[in-house]
Amino acid sequence: MAGASVVALGAIVFALIGPGGSGGSGGSGGSGGEPRPGDVRPAPIPKIDVHIHAPPSMVTGTAALLRRHGIVLALNASGGTPDRGLPQQAAASARSEGRVLPYCSLDWRAVELGAEGFAAYAREALARCKELGAVGLKISKALGLGYLDPDAPRLLPIDDPRLDAAFDEAGRLGLPVLIHSGDPRAFFDPPTPENERYAELSAHPSWSFHGAIPTDPAIGDWPSWEEVLGQFERRVARHPETTFVGAHFGNAPEELERVERMLEANPRYVVETGARIPEIGRHDAERLRAFFVRFRERILFGTDFQRIPAGFVLGSVGDSLHTAEDVPGFFAAHWRFFETRDRGFAHPSPIQGDWTIDGIGLPRDVLEDVYHRNAERVFGLEPVAMEDAGS
Repeated sequence: MAGASVVALGAIVFALIGPGGSGGSGGSGGSGGEPRPGDVRPAPIPKIDVHIHAPPSMVTGTAALLRRHGIVLALNASGGTPDRGLPQQAAASARSEGRVLPYCSLDWRAVELGAEGFAAYAREALARCKELGAVGLKISKALGLGYLDPDAPRLLPIDDPRLDAAFDEAGRLGLPVLIHSGDPRAFFDPPTPENERYAELSAHPSWSFHGAIPTDPAIGDWPSWEEVLGQFERRVARHPETTFVGAHFGNAPEELERVERMLEANPRYVVETGARIPEIGRHDAERLRAFFVRFRERILFGTDFQRIPAGFVLGSVGDSLHTAEDVPGFFAAHWRFFETRDRGFAHPSPIQGDWTIDGIGLPRDVLEDVYHRNAERVFGLEPVAMEDAGS
């Protein structure tokens, strides 16, 4: 598949270490430093994290670590394709006794085969994904911001009609599509000191999507945030029989109205919270609480927790990886956000921005939906046992 390449892979394809969504604490300094992790006692509700990353060699250890924080089941977005990575992740899932289940991915370079050739590839690959135990199809932001169109000097759009068969087939097979499109809106603005994500972009200049594409001048400039989100929204609307999971709070945590419109317009569309508590947590707390209560069956718990051999990525990183000492604070900030009405406290990923967040204190029955019941329904999972809630 040499004809369809990928722009700046080192910059934007991030199997484990890209800005999975966005920020994280710079270095090993604590994540969401206050209060001390032991001061936050989450409700005894078992949790399913629908968005983590772990390589096969670390899946069993990751499952044990997450369980200590009340997460009894996790869905691994680093599943790989059926011919590269997924068989190994399936074996690792079995070793974890099913505590970590993989998504699968497709190689979008197969679009060079033409619409019919790609459709045949997608049907075969997704059937193999299903056979290997994948819980869904994961799509990274490389679709729209990385893969090149083999027939034109441009990025391959998320809503390119040649790709339709993959999304239709995922729906037919009952594989929900976890889709990450774009990135924080600030990543598309000039990376100057005035940018609220300047610290993050300074640590990782290649995460900027502003201006010209540095590795392929023939393509011109990066698309705007609005353009990428438009492609994503058209893709979802085109497949009403397919369940889409909008990663990172529907890829638009900055705009609750936009997420609301998508949920209203697309009955099979849901969103997950991975790496976006810092962003949504600065909306008006009462308004956000009402949003969660209204869409209580459409919001899934996710963190974008990443485990790699050298350390941890808690949403993302600054100049160095996180350590095991940072993990309790990362989760504690999540529980404090979901379960308390506290005001003005540190969010889970300080490098995302210099602001605080407010807790939304969800009722117990809404927490049950967000923490596990919605994931059980969307992904067809066995209900988790309440006795598993203890960390």
